[in-house]
Amino acid sequence: MLTPEKYSILDKGLSERNVFLINNSVAYRHCHYLPEWYDLAKPYTPKSIWLTIEAGYSIEKIMNALKPFGDNPLILKDFVKSRKHEWAEACYIPLASSRVEVERVVNRFIALQGHDLAGGLVFREFIEFEKLSQHSKSGMPLTKEFRLFFLDNKPIFWTEYWDESNYGGLTPPLDQSLNLAKNIKSRFFSMDIAKRINGNWIIVEIGDGQVSGLPHNTDSAFFYRALLANWPLN
Repeated sequence: MLTPEKYSILDKGLSERNVFLINNSVAYRHCHYLPEWYDLAKPYTPKSIWLTIEAGYSIEKIMNALKPFGDNPLILKDFVKSRKHEWAEACYIPLASSRVEVERVVNRFIALQGHDLAGGLVFREFIEFEKLSQHSKSGMPLTKEFRLFFLDNKPIFWTEYWDESNYGGLTPPLDQSLNLAKNIKSRFFSMDIAKRINGNWIIVEIGDGQVSGLPHNTDSAFFYRALLANWPLN
């Protein structure tokens, strides 16, 4: 994944040679950084707050920012990625009001991310999704989640997010997802959606389509055929 700054350099250098990326640097940043797309998806995604790198991360500042979450559990990530495979130590905060738990998870997350920490810290409300199983190594709950790809705001491909679980024939609600995606300011992007325990679907993440991975068991040839079949001719 390129940082938005490096992507901007690539975009500019190519455009000077009359080669144009499907997403310009503004569109790339819009989907790559959570704070950029959050307001457009706010009714359909977990409640979130963030602190930038420049603002600093004193525990006092963090605890003050987390007051709106009360005693609810949280998920911690940066503007791009989480440490979900270090679930208990660097991702899941069981109690937003616990200074000890917040400080423990934040410190571990920052240490693990190191120089790869992108943008700042994002704290997201933990949502109960319909469960599939539990990750054999990290203990992270595996839920009914899908990754969808959109081209010009049209869903062109979807795949089960977790290779390790049986979805039992469940498919994502494409009509609903199309409505959720209509305001995203990018030509090519991914959207991760998951099913809540109340049956509703919610946006877990949005990403630039060029740097969004395919789960290991995905038929990548089918993905590229779908992309080609929907590619604009002009």
